[in-house]
Amino acid sequence: MPEPVLLGRNILDFGWMAKHFSYAENFLPALVILLTLSYDCLSTFSSFLPKVARRAFRTLTSPFRNFVTLQDVDPIGEPVSVSTLTLRALFILGMLQSAGWLGCFVYSVFIQDTQFLIKSLLASITWGYASVRIIVKRPSTPPYLLILFSCIHLTFALLDIFLPFKRTSIPLDIAVIVAASVFIWVAGTLPLQSTPPGASIASAKDIPSVNQTSPEDGVNLWQWLTFSFIEPILSLAQTKTLNDEDVWSLPPFFAHKNIFKKCLDYRARYPKHSLLRFLLVSNSLDLTLDVTLEMWSAFVGFVPAYALKEILNALPRGDVDSAYFWAFITFVAHLSFAQKDLFKQWHTRRCYERTRGQLFCTIHYKALKRQDVSGQVNQEGDENKKADLGKIVNLMQGDAYAVAQRFWEFSALFASPVRLVVALVFLYNVLGWAAISAVVLVLVAYVLNYPLAMYNIYITRESWKAKDTRMNTVNELLQNIRFLKFYGWEYHWGRRTNERRETELSWRVKNNIVDTLITFIWTWLPSATALISFLFYTLVERKPLTVSTAFTAIALFSQLQEPMTALPGQFFAMLHAYVSMQRIEQFLDEEEIPEWASTLSAPVFRDDRDPAQQKIGFSDATFQWQLDSKSSSYAFKLGPLDFVFPTGKLSLIGGPTGSGKSSLLMALLGEIRCISGSVLIDKTNHQVAYCAQNPWLEHATIRDNIIFGSSYGFDEERYHAVIEACALVKDLEMFDAGDMTEIGEKGITLSGGQRARIALARAIYSQARCILLDDPLAAVDMHTAQHLVNNCFSSDLCRGRTVILVTHHIGLCLPVSTYLVELSQGSVIHHGPIKDFEAKVLQEVIEADDESFASEDKEDLPSGQPENEADVLPKHSKFRSGSKTNGKLIEAEARAEGRVSIRTYMTYIRAAGIFSWVFTFLFMLLIRGINILNQVYLAAWGNAYEEGYHPVWTMITQISVQYPWSDFPNPEENVRPWLMVYFYISLAGAFSVLFYITLGYYASLQASRVLFFSLLNKLIRAPGRFFDVTPIGRILNRFTTDINTIDGALQNSARACLSGILNFVASFLVILWIVPRFVPFALFIAWLYIRLAPPYIRASRDLRRLESISLSPAFAGFDELLRGLTHVRAFGMEERYQSTFYKKVDKFQSFDHVYWLVNTWLRWRYDCLGSVVVYATTVFALLMGVNSGLTAIVIVQAGIFAEASRQLVRVAAQLELDFNSVERVVEYLDIPEEAPAIIEDHRPPAYWPSSSGQLVVEDLVIKYAPDLPAVLRNLSFVIQPSEKIGVVGRTGSGKSTLALSLLRMVEPTEGKIIIDGLNISTIGLEDLRTRITIVSQDVALFSGTLRTNLDPMEEHSAEECLDVMSRCHLTSVLNHKTGNDEKALLDLPISQGSLSGGERQLVALARAVLRRTNIIIMDEATSQIDIELDEKIQKTIREELSSAIVITIAHRLKTVVDYDRILVLDDGQIAEFGTPKDLLKGGLFYEMCRRSPDWPLFASIVDGVA
Repeated sequence: MPEPVLLGRNILDFGWMAKHFSYAENFLPALVILLTLSYDCLSTFSSFLPKVARRAFRTLTSPFRNFVTLQDVDPIGEPVSVSTLTLRALFILGMLQSAGWLGCFVYSVFIQDTQFLIKSLLASITWGYASVRIIVKRPSTPPYLLILFSCIHLTFALLDIFLPFKRTSIPLDIAVIVAASVFIWVAGTLPLQSTPPGASIASAKDIPSVNQTSPEDGVNLWQWLTFSFIEPILSLAQTKTLNDEDVWSLPPFFAHKNIFKKCLDYRARYPKHSLLRFLLVSNSLDLTLDVTLEMWSAFVGFVPAYALKEILNALPRGDVDSAYFWAFITFVAHLSFAQKDLFKQWHTRRCYERTRGQLFCTIHYKALKRQDVSGQVNQEGDENKKADLGKIVNLMQGDAYAVAQRFWEFSALFASPVRLVVALVFLYNVLGWAAISAVVLVLVAYVLNYPLAMYNIYITRESWKAKDTRMNTVNELLQNIRFLKFYGWEYHWGRRTNERRETELSWRVKNNIVDTLITFIWTWLPSATALISFLFYTLVERKPLTVSTAFTAIALFSQLQEPMTALPGQFFAMLHAYVSMQRIEQFLDEEEIPEWASTLSAPVFRDDRDPAQQKIGFSDATFQWQLDSKSSSYAFKLGPLDFVFPTGKLSLIGGPTGSGKSSLLMALLGEIRCISGSVLIDKTNHQVAYCAQNPWLEHATIRDNIIFGSSYGFDEERYHAVIEACALVKDLEMFDAGDMTEIGEKGITLSGGQRARIALARAIYSQARCILLDDPLAAVDMHTAQHLVNNCFSSDLCRGRTVILVTHHIGLCLPVSTYLVELSQGSVIHHGPIKDFEAKVLQEVIEADDESFASEDKEDLPSGQPENEADVLPKHSKFRSGSKTNGKLIEAEARAEGRVSIRTYMTYIRAAGIFSWVFTFLFMLLIRGINILNQVYLAAWGNAYEEGYHPVWTMITQISVQYPWSDFPNPEENVRPWLMVYFYISLAGAFSVLFYITLGYYASLQASRVLFFSLLNKLIRAPGRFFDVTPIGRILNRFTTDINTIDGALQNSARACLSGILNFVASFLVILWIVPRFVPFALFIAWLYIRLAPPYIRASRDLRRLESISLSPAFAGFDELLRGLTHVRAFGMEERYQSTFYKKVDKFQSFDHVYWLVNTWLRWRYDCLGSVVVYATTVFALLMGVNSGLTAIVIVQAGIFAEASRQLVRVAAQLELDFNSVERVVEYLDIPEEAPAIIEDHRPPAYWPSSSGQLVVEDLVIKYAPDLPAVLRNLSFVIQPSEKIGVVGRTGSGKSTLALSLLRMVEPTEGKIIIDGLNISTIGLEDLRTRITIVSQDVALFSGTLRTNLDPMEEHSAEECLDVMSRCHLTSVLNHKTGNDEKALLDLPISQGSLSGGERQLVALARAVLRRTNIIIMDEATSQIDIELDEKIQKTIREELSSAIVITIAHRLKTVVDYDRILVLDDGQIAEFGTPKDLLKGGLFYEMCRRSPDWPLFASIVDGVA
């Protein structure tokens, strides 16, 4: 057997090794000290270098510096004071070694040993310099060059002892080892950072707390090398379930505010640089270290394979010492991999976390500046459509992760080709020219892979589009779920969502097919290359396939498998990330509002300027809403506008519905594109406040919504003045928690009037000098409107402030106003100071938009009655604040504790199919069996060469099994039978893997489909109260993060866990079968593995669950922000929301950060244990003297055992973490349900409710929740067929709740409702809600066309739709949007924000009339329509719905005064119920009418009664 050769030199030539060892031992330490001296000189005299040199040096070294430095962190901690004792110890240790080597130098002079003399002299000088340096340049961090210097001395002393050519006495070597070790240990106790980046960094002794940052910024070298600083949280996890307060905050270098500030600075300096370039620059240090460390694995990773070859070559020669030597080299290599992986994981995680955080913050920041697209409609298939909420959520939770993942795995793309080349070169060294066949096969595989790769990219793009569409549909469904339930359309919308999901899954099926083919090619390729290479090696070259050659080749093919399998995957992943990066860049390129309109970019002026100099208005400005170029609709234009509002006065904007009043305010705020002219306004320093037509409120308490980050803070006197001025005192008294009552999403728990007045209070409370109000009077009753005009707009709170009010109540507001603008179809008809208007023109304006405000004779009012009912309360009345409850509405998100339940696992298994999992397990067993058979067969084949084939082989003699190859001829004579069996084994393995992969994709697809549909159907069936107490963002998190996990990672985690268990058991049994004496050691190692696992599993499980629930607030807040973007920008609150987003992302990132620290802690320990296992099993096999074939099997199986042991705990924990997503979905499968949609035994007749049926309410009691007070109390009344009923009452009296009870949106606590002889509690909800129509004050519109909004079920013809639109006066209002083309009107693109408030209400009315039901509920349905149009609408209602029961909830008493009867509610009870004439004789309704501006009309009715 030839001697092993490396680079042309016999590696066992000890003379050659001794000579070069001596040179290295003498000069390598000196070289390190020379390097240290050079560094010291450069750092000392760097200031004397020319500027050009310094600049060049900075440029060259910039990629190797931290992007975020101490200067970017505020505040930084105090510099660490290094113990003088430590420095003295280092100095003394260095001087002792210098003195000792000086003594050796003197001794060598006497004995005339030149080589030892040189070594001693160099060592003495270098140690002397090291000691002096410690005193002169007192190190505050570990002196890495001196530690390297000591390590070199230590290494050579150890080698000097163990290598056979030792030249130094052992006592001297031991002294060097002890001294160097102590020096290294003491130096390693110095902190890694001289100045910590914060004052509250946790230490290794502190109990973990959220008030401290993660401890890695305050550790020493030894804590860093072992990650022992993470152990406090592991200890805590052993004693309790980890909660928010138990987990460290993010370190300052990871905090998103700090890293994004650097991003903004960079992009300000280099505006033309792409986002990708910035990400590469900002992570250059981590990426460089990542690639460098990965290259260590790429080259040194082949040492174990080479060592295996040398061990197997040595055994036949009987050279056991050489075998032991190579076993030890393998052990050292494995230990180096463990340490390398620890460093690499931390740096790659930092790169990943920063990249993901930068992308999150960039997307959020862009959203704050982007043009609001809520009123724009995206066309199907439009490549450049604007991103809506669904797409933005996908950008954050999909694309950002995909891009960041490439940075995490950045080095693999460079290392895989290197591994491939090194493995092929090594393979050529083992197999010769036969290895070239393997290269050809690899090239063929790449050629086959190319078209699949291109198709895969196409599928990825389409898949993302399908996912965006599905998310948009889910979002629209959830955002409008209450409206859909009103109309009984939720099941139709559910089916539509399912169709979108099926489209998404169809692309996933195509992707699975391509992935299966690609995975099959690269998984079978190592076996195929081995087969082809062995065929050429034995048949063509006619060489014996020895155990050494076979197992080394197999090891190399296995090492080839990783880069061969990984490289295509990495290439595809890079392409997928490229697609994701394009999607993010496309979003970042979307149009932004003008710089002056955003406080993030507007120049800030001094806040002490004269308010009179701050003009507010327009200078020859024209505006246009952006519409899609493919749309047939005409773009709405506003202008030209050329006027300035008077400073410090109240100005009015009037005009009919759809004239552009709201658009004018939007133009003033910079939210509409200005195509000419300019806007005069300053939004900086929070000088502007805004109250929209559809009020936007935060999910927070009423108080927090009113204060809204104002510079006043909570000024109690001002606050109470605003509360009273906005008529909120009585409303707040109704709530148990007063102003600390939590508002649900979109303010859903408040009435329309309450929402409007809280939004108004927010604007009035602010410090803004300019207040823009978009018809806040529309949502309140006339008495409250009068109160607002007299006590708010005319009060000291508005004095000196420029108030611009859009209103349909011109007559009501005229006495307190100074300026008037009237619009019609986007053009200004009149504008100017009110005093300059001619009386006739002014009267025309008032008549066109309002009716005159009739002055009341105060003497005629009843004695003691105030002029306005809102004035009943005394000035600055105090309301209750948290007197009974804490006002909490939204419940904290549930978090499971302990292990994932069996039910969760079974839910997923049943969803995937039980038979799928049974067959998956069987295929896994088959694949493991084939792998072991393959190794046994190769060992038998190799031994047949070495021993002169005999069927009774060492292993086989121990068992009575007749193997198929027992009768094979000696392979020297005929190798074909051996090759054929190997071919069959390879083929069986290939097809087993193919079926296994295919089955896995099928099971995953089925589970994804079933769980998504189950979740969706459960949510559709959920009661309205569930959506009151559950944020939409929390639900969306299930449909994004959790469903994405179920779609992608979960199946792989489950299979990896099963595979790990089988590998562990199989390899363990094989090792014990061959080396039985290994049992005690194996049990000890197993105990060590098991001992480390529990704290990791507990901590990681808790951290992952905390991360999951902390994701919801971040994305729920994002949803809320996008809906209220105009308000946020109007108030100048962008910075506040960006800062809030930083905190939310920091929160969930802190859990992820600590989880990966814990993961790295375990991984390092398991890697070290795995190294021990491989070394120990090899040593045991060598001690027992087993033959080379069995030794090869033992070493291979030991590697599998170590890897399986290391992976098993990790994948088992990861499986449990991934199943947390299923657990969160299962949690929503248990939510309460509404009554059935259809009850087959109690279906109403087709004609029900008939035009001749009554509506009877008996003793009705309604509560929104069992623990809340009754909202309606013992209501009883009867409505006759075809009767028109008006429901009036103060805001919050229960009017809307009554409407909801008729639809069973809220189930009665007591009593019943009977419609046309049927108790509505006995029939299905779909049967009920499709037979009753409600037109609520909050109108829901869906993305699509006008027709799909009117008739989403497609039950009516185009002619019927046009006819209804005409009768509801919708055609006349919207005609200008299509150039007066009525037929094109049905195809008018519609979205939630594309129509004004009045136009939306007209669409809702047309939708109601088109349904033709016999019971119609109008819940303040015309509150945002001008008076003239309202009268036409009421006439249409009376004519079109003459045979139907109409229940109208109205603020305008004039709207219902001609109804058959009036129901007056007060505090949830019936105060009065009768005909208008009867009620006008006296009572509460009479008093309401007396205070109304329409009193002359009511007085005539009273006179008629008299």
